[in-house]
Amino acid sequence: MKISLDTYILSDTHFGQDSIVKREYIRKTITNNLNYKNHFNLLVDNWNAKIKNDDLVLHLGDVYFKDGIKYVKRLNGNKRLIIGNNDINKFNKLIALGWKTKNKVILKIPQKDKIREKINKKYKDIKNKIFLNGLIIDIAGHRILFSHFPVFDRKKNDRYSYIRDILYDYYRFSECSLNIHGHTHSKDVIKEKFCINVSCEKTMLSPIKLRSILNYI
Repeated sequence: MKISLDTYILSDTHFGQDSIVKREYIRKTITNNLNYKNHFNLLVDNWNAKIKNDDLVLHLGDVYFKDGIKYVKRLNGNKRLIIGNNDINKFNKLIALGWKTKNKVILKIPQKDKIREKINKKYKDIKNKIFLNGLIIDIAGHRILFSHFPVFDRKKNDRYSYIRDILYDYYRFSECSLNIHGHTHSKDVIKEKFCINVSCEKTMLSPIKLRSILNYI
């Protein structure tokens, strides 16, 4: 299935990581306000209330931890994953459950060969970079880079800075207008409209349609 304005987007569900509420207390606040005891069950219920089995969901990484796969098995929809840093060594289990993913930056734009040539010329060792994942498409007048990591405002000591440098060059060489990302949870790394954080803490623990995201711009 192709990404459309009716595709649902979400990132950083972290199913099974109970400690996430210690640094992302908003999860507990939302859960308590809705009279849930377990925010993972709330995530599943919010997901399935919106998404039917024929709907497409683009998850921007960090799906589950430990025994969190039990929640993942309950999720409706056709699921597609942009692999995040916490999905390494786990995404094969997701593939076995029917999730679609590729460990690479996918270019669905006319200039893809020229862009790859520029990237390969600048970076000689990207083939084995397991954290380098993304999707670039044209839709509704925008050229969007979907990625787990945001491409802007990187910390100097960020251990993924090299990967984010490459993603930024994909964004720049492709002349993207938007970066829709996860990874930063409740923290926005930049206050500009071209960098949109869809970590579930920013979406009230619920998937959101791409159409709705673009309407906020």
